[in-house]
Amino acid sequence: MKKTSTAKKSAAPTALAPKPSKPEPKVEGISKRDLPPIRKKLLEMREQLLKAVNDKQQRDIEVGQDVGDEADQATSSQEKEMLFELSDNERVMLDQIEGSLRKMEKGAYGLCESCQKPIAKARIQAVPFARYCIQCQSSQERAPV
Repeated sequence: MKKTSTAKKSAAPTALAPKPSKPEPKVEGISKRDLPPIRKKLLEMREQLLKAVNDKQQRDIEVGQDVGDEADQATSSQEKEMLFELSDNERVMLDQIEGSLRKMEKGAYGLCESCQKPIAKARIQAVPFARYCIQCQSSQERAPV
């Protein structure tokens, strides 16, 4: 007995259908009840940075008073450059923290500054002064200067 196939043989496909795109995973943003501990963390970070900057300024003053031979002056100069560089980075971080606190007051905290989508809760918990979601931050870092 011979088996016959009941499946229809279709004509050659005329066009390939585009694959359905995967839906983007839903990002869980922060809620209003998450804000108080984050605000507390931001305020603590701000206080630590201000204290560190003040301590470095005090050391800078002390380093400037101890002038010795040329080797001491060279070392002092390098220390001043390092302190300046560190305090510049700390100023940037302080500005970001201040910006995050202002956003909380305005009700815009936790939204990406680029795409306006919620920043993932895990990212906010890791970097409470984050300005961008992961995707936009990656794009910012790859963008030519």
